[in-house]
Amino acid sequence: MVASQIVDNTRSMPSLTLKDIPIPLMERLRSRATQDQRSLNREAIWLLEQALESTADPASRLRQESDAQLGAWEALSGRWEGSERDTDDLIADIYLSRTLGREHTL
Repeated sequence: MVASQIVDNTRSMPSLTLKDIPIPLMERLRSRATQDQRSLNREAIWLLEQALESTADPASRLRQESDAQLGAWEALSGRWEGSERDTDDLIADIYLSRTLGREHTL
C-alpha cells in the first residue's frame, strides 16, 4: 500500500507498508540495519535503491563493484611484509608455499 498525506498544502514523502514479512527475513534486515547503523526504514530504502539500480543498469553496478574492489586492493597495497621485493621473488614464494594438489599454472 502506498500512501502520502497533504499537510499545509505540501505533499509529504510517500509511505509503504509491508505485511507478512517472514521472520528470518526480518531478522536479517534488523541485523543489517544494526551493522550499517541505520534504522529499519533507512536500511529497507537503501536496499530497495540498490536492487532497483542494479536491474536498471547492470554495467553501472559492475563498474561500481570493480571500483570498490580496486579501492580495496589499493588500500592494501604496500601493507604486507616484503612488498618492496621483486615480483619474480614473490611469485616464486607463492609457488613454494602452495599445497600439493592438481597441476595448474598461474
